[in-house]
Amino acid sequence: MMGFLFLEYLRSKQGILKLAQLVILLLAFACVRSTWYNSLYAYGFFEGVTLGYCITVSVFLILTVFGVPKRTSFVNWKIAEFVLDTLGFIFISTGSIVAAVKTYDTPILVAASVFGLLASYLSVVSVLLSFVAARSSKPEGKLGSERFQCVFQHI
Repeated sequence: MMGFLFLEYLRSKQGILKLAQLVILLLAFACVRSTWYNSLYAYGFFEGVTLGYCITVSVFLILTVFGVPKRTSFVNWKIAEFVLDTLGFIFISTGSIVAAVKTYDTPILVAASVFGLLASYLSVVSVLLSFVAARSSKPEGKLGSERFQCVFQHI
């Protein structure tokens, strides 16, 4: 069964960051969910963002572990991860800042907003790593160079 799973990604920097984001976001969601909060709109948005990004990261990790990026070459997975992390940073940081403003000095809500800000920091680090990986990637073999030659012949 080990030939069926590709665990190299989970051992990489990006994989470790994704697992850390997943755990921290689940902690933030659990902190908000375990209390009676005063501002329904602020924490409803925060819950939705943390749970939605947890599901998205989980799906991305499952697809990567089962080797979907190696089988589908028509999707640039490095850019997809870059977009996922960028959108995650925008939504999580917005939700965390709004949650931090509406905490009303409740310690568990403060912890939830701190976890959210920590997850947004990990998201920025992941954005930087995926940007460097996307910039340093080269065209795949001879097929990629043939495409560029074909384009330049018509110009």
